[in-house]
Amino acid sequence: MSTGLRERKKVHVREQLIAAATSLFDEMGFDRVTVDQIADAALVSPRTFFRYFGSKEALLFADQQELLDALRSAIAAQPPTSSPLDVLRAAVKVLSLDVSIHREHHLRRARMVQSGETIARYERTVLRPQWEQAIAEAIAERLGVEVDVDLRPRLFAGVGLAVMSAVGPIWMASDGRADLEALLDAGFESLAETSPAGVEHHR
Repeated sequence: MSTGLRERKKVHVREQLIAAATSLFDEMGFDRVTVDQIADAALVSPRTFFRYFGSKEALLFADQQELLDALRSAIAAQPPTSSPLDVLRAAVKVLSLDVSIHREHHLRRARMVQSGETIARYERTVLRPQWEQAIAEAIAERLGVEVDVDLRPRLFAGVGLAVMSAVGPIWMASDGRADLEALLDAGFESLAETSPAGVEHHR
């Protein structure tokens, strides 16, 4: 089998698993679906499932690496004179485009996170540290510092994630119809307004 054909087959199997799982999650609820059921619906073995995903939680968030790569690229692409917060603001808004394009997918997944402790724990203990690390490393590279020596990269990463976390419930409450980019802008504007410089400016 040629390398190209092998890679296409891998992509096909991966897409089969995601499609099968999505259908089962919608029909039965995330917690009630097993890996064996997903594998069976995708016409593969459970062993094959684990070649592609470490868990059904990992499958649910199968696009995370792609989103993290887009975030890193967006951070790197910002002008060198931009402040870290402005860099984060611009980069996070790039991600809002993916949410707008795939609104139903993101909305469905966000509801699952809210409805089950298993997924919420996965997001909290696996995904959030991955996002924090990716943002911190990208900011550290811009600042020319070591991410595990200088506290600023992780501090800015925490701020960026805090804005996303604050905006999420508002977007969810609107059933995904609120302008996510505008909400993110408002979040970063609020930070600027409540900073010492912002407070001084408004006196």
